[in-house]
Amino acid sequence: MFRNLKNRTPWIALSAGLGALAFVAIQNAALGGNITQFLGSQIAKQGGYGAGAAPYIGWGVHLAVSLSYAALAAVVVGFLPAARMRRYATMLVASVGLGWVTTLVTAPAIAVTIGVLSGNGLPASLPGLNTAFGVPFWTHVAFFAVTFAVFALSELRLAGGRQRRVAVGVIA
Repeated sequence: MFRNLKNRTPWIALSAGLGALAFVAIQNAALGGNITQFLGSQIAKQGGYGAGAAPYIGWGVHLAVSLSYAALAAVVVGFLPAARMRRYATMLVASVGLGWVTTLVTAPAIAVTIGVLSGNGLPASLPGLNTAFGVPFWTHVAFFAVTFAVFALSELRLAGGRQRRVAVGVIA
């Protein structure tokens, strides 16, 4: 899919942004709140930052995590089969698999993030892994589904661009 970093970066950023928005939209619809609000308020409160900083902190953390997850998904895409239908089916399976793994680490990751960014350091103990198939699981699956959909669309776009250049080269 991606031949070099120049081609990869815009698609990773786009997929991270769209995935982050989908994640928050699902949480708002299902829970009436979202992770950006929770993280921002907890970090601001525990760190002694002004309440006005909470939305920026929450979104900053959420977007940073989204970028790292989208980059992970881009690495996974590099190992997928080349045949289009097998590739897309594998992307769907990978969405569920990566959604499950990222859901597992949600509670400990949130505890560490709040502790470190509030200036309190690492927590003395960590919550257990999240093994539930609730809203956190489905928001993570949706994030990766959006990410892989963006990557699939980018492949079609990049393939179309190569075909147009070849056709133009033949005509010219």
